Amino acid sequence: MKRIFQHFFLMLVMVLTVGITTAAAPVPVTTFTLVQSLPSTMNVGETYTVVVQVESDQEFISAMALPSFQFPGKGVVAVQGGDHAGRGTSATLEVTFKAKSPTAKMPGGFAPVFVVVGLRYGGGYVAVQEYVFNVTVP
Repeated sequence: MKRIFQHFFLMLVMVLTVGITTAAAPVPVTTFTLVQSLPSTMNVGETYTVVVQVESDQEFISAMALPSFQFPGKGVVAVQGGDHAGRGTSATLEVTFKAKSPTAKMPGGFAPVFVVVGLRYGGGYVAVQEYVFNVTVP
């Protein structure tokens, strides 16, 4: 009987030790600031850059800004595939867009353009912010 209590006590200590050592770290406080957005109207051939500033109270592993489209290759397109930054607590990310063709035949007469910004932290936590711009190209 005494041996059972010893095993039980040992198991209890192991469970408490594992629970304490694997306690979740605090969630990082992440700030996304849209420094420059897309205009609501762009003429064919014009280019504009979306600029996003990210800041964090904890170091992130990487930061990325990627374009996304409802109508890929039509209306407004990305000049490059996105932007990324390495480790740090702040970064400025840019994505440049070009007006390619008129949007008059699209639903609503505009092209929805998205910029998705994400920060990856240690432990698997990811902070994400999405920006949506409805751009008309006459």
